[in-house]
Amino acid sequence: MFLRQLHYLREIDRLRSFSKAADACNVSQPALSRAIRQLEDELGVVIVDRKKKVFGLTAEGTRILKWAHDILRSVSEMRNEVSLSRQELVGSVKIGVIPTAVHIVPILLEAIKEKIGDFSSDVAVLPNADIIGRLASKQLDIGIMYYDQCPQAQAFTVRALYAEEQVLAGTTAYVFPDQGEISWEEAATFPLALLSRGMRCRQLVDIGFQTAGVEPIIRLETASLELIHAEIMRGAMATILPLSSFPLRVPPAGRLQMRRLAGFSPGAIGLVRLSEQPPSPFFARVWTVALETDFREQLGSLC
Repeated sequence: MFLRQLHYLREIDRLRSFSKAADACNVSQPALSRAIRQLEDELGVVIVDRKKKVFGLTAEGTRILKWAHDILRSVSEMRNEVSLSRQELVGSVKIGVIPTAVHIVPILLEAIKEKIGDFSSDVAVLPNADIIGRLASKQLDIGIMYYDQCPQAQAFTVRALYAEEQVLAGTTAYVFPDQGEISWEEAATFPLALLSRGMRCRQLVDIGFQTAGVEPIIRLETASLELIHAEIMRGAMATILPLSSFPLRVPPAGRLQMRRLAGFSPGAIGLVRLSEQPPSPFFARVWTVALETDFREQLGSLC
């Protein structure tokens, strides 16, 4: 048995396809299929149910997959520990974060370094569903996501961070109310660059306009926060985004103005980890630091 066979099995299950798994593993599909056959022959069981048109694992395959996840994670932790000891680092943490919360990650990383010491981190920007999947397969340690969309199961431990606040943002090219909140009716009069409709924060924006009974002027829809930031900073459009989606220091100073939207129903952002995972001493300390960090205070200084 080789580790690459277990890696192939994990990718086959994740992608639900032999061809896609082969591409992800940078091998040919025949080579990947051959490796899985060899694993089945060695263990004396059928892992992949090839009789059904819809991809699936056999009952034995499901049990072997769980062992594969555990073995691959243990090997990864062993390699990390050896690498960290050489670099004199205290540990390593893997974080998955939704795009609109990416700017709170530096706050967390800075808090970990200050309270624990030098460490290494691997941060992936992912949709909610991918974070849940990678937490379940033990490819991530922590998720920062819309926790109200996390499966209501004992498999996950969830802690609330903050209620997401959407703001209307634009440069001084636009005339915003002097202070306080802005109504949805007022926000609908600006040309807007918004995130794609499939994203949770965009869906909340749509609900806000629908509840107010107004049609917004939408000039751009995109999954790229960087594109929206670029468009608003050159004064071409305004936008409605969560506070956490903006850099904590937005250049050039004074050009970007923000107003909170009245009566907005916020999304719930939280920390998520796998409950069954026995935390290492390092990860236990990281989790404690994450729970103690006040993200709301940092975000409140933006607006």
